[in-house]
Amino acid sequence: MRAITASRTPQPARGRQTMARTLAACLLAIGLGAHAQYANDDIADWKEDAVPPPPAYRLSGLVDIDMPNGSSIKMGVDPKTITINHATGIVRYVVVARGPSAVNAAYEGIRCATGEFRVYARQVQGSEWVTNTDTEWKPMRGQSSVVVSHPLQLARGGMCNGSTLRQTSNDMVRELLTGNQSLYN
Repeated sequence: MRAITASRTPQPARGRQTMARTLAACLLAIGLGAHAQYANDDIADWKEDAVPPPPAYRLSGLVDIDMPNGSSIKMGVDPKTITINHATGIVRYVVVARGPSAVNAAYEGIRCATGEFRVYARQVQGSEWVTNTDTEWKPMRGQSSVVVSHPLQLARGGMCNGSTLRQTSNDMVRELLTGNQSLYN
């Protein structure tokens, strides 16, 4: 009889633990639902600011971006062109691609909160800036071309701190130069 009594004694404790876990899961689900709703409201209300014209850039002092082994293209960002708009969550910059026969540039933006990038304008060596007709933001992840994989590397390398912008362009440049890789979703 004691064995039966002993086996029944822990059951209420297990029942309370199960109930506590269930309650905790419900509260977590409610909290995540509220957070997701806020995030969706934030995205629905988001508007990009007027895009300033591409800034002048220099070839000296570029912060190099790691490229895959064997790539003949070297890429770097001009730290003097990095601008941050905390109100919209966009960091803009000029990235320069240097190949064996040409030097080209692109004026781009990154949204750390959504993991997206956009190309505003391109410049082929010796030419004027040409505005990009594609105004869509694209995901940084999943880009297969070597030439467009750099925004994710810049985000991880220091432009983003997780899903937020760093406070200053100097903070971004310091992180890019140190080679630290921040966790980026």
